[in-house]
Amino acid sequence: MQDTSFDMAMVKDYEYKIFWTISDLCNFHCSYCYRDKTAEQYYATKKYTVGYIADCFNKTGKSWLILLAGGEPFLMPRFLPLVKELTKQHHIQISSNLCSDDVFEFPDYAPPEKVMVIGASLHVEQREKVDPGFENFIEKYHFLEQKGYRVLVNYVAWPPLLNRIEKDFAYLKSRGVNNVTAFTFLGNWNGKYYPDSYTEEEIAMITRLSVFNGEEDILRRRTKYKGIPCEAGYKYFSMDIRGNITQCNSIKTGYGNLFDDSFKPDLTNKKCIAEECIDTYMGEFLLHRKEHFGIRIRNYLRGVDKNKT
Repeated sequence: MQDTSFDMAMVKDYEYKIFWTISDLCNFHCSYCYRDKTAEQYYATKKYTVGYIADCFNKTGKSWLILLAGGEPFLMPRFLPLVKELTKQHHIQISSNLCSDDVFEFPDYAPPEKVMVIGASLHVEQREKVDPGFENFIEKYHFLEQKGYRVLVNYVAWPPLLNRIEKDFAYLKSRGVNNVTAFTFLGNWNGKYYPDSYTEEEIAMITRLSVFNGEEDILRRRTKYKGIPCEAGYKYFSMDIRGNITQCNSIKTGYGNLFDDSFKPDLTNKKCIAEECIDTYMGEFLLHRKEHFGIRIRNYLRGVDKNKT
């Protein structure tokens, strides 16, 4: 059985990575969700067979880490057969709220060694409506971990939850849920923009509760990498439901469509042109580490760590 602990640095172990939004389908209605809930619901397997989708990845000649997100992936028809086909030649990561009982069938379709991590999103306000005490969520966490998967519970530090986040973390740890991390909320709430509106105490708390060493950089908006060589467009991409590929979530330069054989990546990496990186948790691992480290040191010397931009 593989080690079920998780470290964000594992991302760098995969040469080619793609963030794929596979579905608009979701059973939650989180206040901080960025998805357009008024748009027509669509999902990747609505048009293409799982075999065709997997073959499109295979034909690139690359071995991919495919980061599957939604919506809620487990609600997508033929999701489990899709991961079975994808993991024959590639690795995956999944972001899921673990509401679907199909979670219990997941081990029959994807071996643990082909799954970097299952990001278990704990959307507290929505979860408590259907699962008081998080009992079902905790049961599925332990089921997956016992099957050999790395499971990381993601807790968005949404401002209305800040007065309970530490208690929630302590409760989860008391129930044996040891892989838990806090995510910075990016957006507007109650007339304030975040992360700019977090207090120093809140920044310290979120940083302490996160497993990502770069969380404070995100909290203080030290994610300005313009001019630094980056793998986005070369070895990392973002893809929408219909297979349209862009450089990343920060730069919408098109690279064709995976499903119509028009995908054409860059032949080498390029310098970032974004004013600010919004691929927050991937960005650090897409950059040339030496140059990124140098930029961070220079920013500290300039006082960026004192919330200057």
